[in-house]
Amino acid sequence: MSSVSEETGVERLQLQQADGVVIVERLRDTHADEMGRAFLLKLDTLIVRLGHRWDAKRDLVFEYLKTGFEQRFQEPDWCIPANDEAWLAVMPTTGSRKGAVSIERLWQELIGFFVGNLGQLPVPLYAVRADDIDGLALSPINLKTWFDREEEEEVSPEASSDNGVTPRMTSIQRPLIVANSLSFAGRNLKVASANETLFELKKMMLIGHRLEPMVMEEADHTLLDRKALTSLDWGLREQVDMMNIEQGLRILRTRTAEQRKMMMVVPAAFSTFASQRARQKITQDVARAASELGLKVLFEIRELDGVPPHRVLEIVSLIKPFCMTVVGHVSADRKAITALNKCGLSGVCIEYDGVRREDDALNDYLSSLGAVARASVGAFMVQGFESYRQMAVARLAGATHASLRPGAMITPRSEPEQATV
Repeated sequence: MSSVSEETGVERLQLQQADGVVIVERLRDTHADEMGRAFLLKLDTLIVRLGHRWDAKRDLVFEYLKTGFEQRFQEPDWCIPANDEAWLAVMPTTGSRKGAVSIERLWQELIGFFVGNLGQLPVPLYAVRADDIDGLALSPINLKTWFDREEEEEVSPEASSDNGVTPRMTSIQRPLIVANSLSFAGRNLKVASANETLFELKKMMLIGHRLEPMVMEEADHTLLDRKALTSLDWGLREQVDMMNIEQGLRILRTRTAEQRKMMMVVPAAFSTFASQRARQKITQDVARAASELGLKVLFEIRELDGVPPHRVLEIVSLIKPFCMTVVGHVSADRKAITALNKCGLSGVCIEYDGVRREDDALNDYLSSLGAVARASVGAFMVQGFESYRQMAVARLAGATHASLRPGAMITPRSEPEQATV
């Protein structure tokens, strides 16, 4: 749905899909629209030319655009369908002119592939600005007149300005992962940390980040799953948690206030919080960082399966004075969730198992868990989704909060994410 202002000639496009709010939020986070690096292609001409074949070709068209985009650009440049008849490309690391010309060429290739030469018809290319909570303002681009300045100098994300002030490009680099090695009691591990994006699902609003660890064997980089982490020696697990929190806070300090939002979720195992030494260091370091960064703190106690309720309540009472609230993390099991009742927690968090489910199956899966969570604890959080669509389904299923795995807010790629040390 779109409308055109007669006074300004600017067209406004209302995003209809469930992730429309997130698309606008992502634009505002990177400032790509303000820098003239966000573009929209309207597919009306192609749709008319394809006629009744459009319904069968739609997915192929968007896949062609995505593939062509990824061949030209790397993360954090990203793309996504804006609706069923338009496609959005956002290139925060690419100059305005280079980006627009590249999208024009991609359009010509798309037309040539699906319908052949369309002659001298204008390219349906628009500059995009975030407009309202789930809308875009579109201004048509004429590549012969739109650029009246020299191409802006591209800035490396690692570069610094002459006066020591970090340039704006540092706020729009790809999702940052920090990794370091850890040796404890003869075991050598590598702990990588990233910031998962945390959303409040009622308004589909990005509200903060979760300090997410990925733990690997140093020798062969085998990733430890949840079961393997649970079986770690308590002393080793404590070191993993401490390193993850240290690295996660370091990443948060590299972000602007606008990017940090309002909350940080700090996870650690029950055994770690039960250690007086570890608990004191975590609460002190996190409190200091929260004050410095202007953030609220949510502590997440992990590995609560089988822990007696009175022990959970004891630990919650010890850490609650140092945070806004505390949630518990258990396996996706109704009995495990029910056991958290009357433990002083304000919510329960489960980890999404990564199984590919159709929307109805995902709704059924989460609804049964969510009903137990709301009755036993309150808030129902799901960690590690891979797409906005999954979050939209989770919202309908009764989940209150969800987090996206690192990298899910940009165009997915087949290559594994590289750690930045």
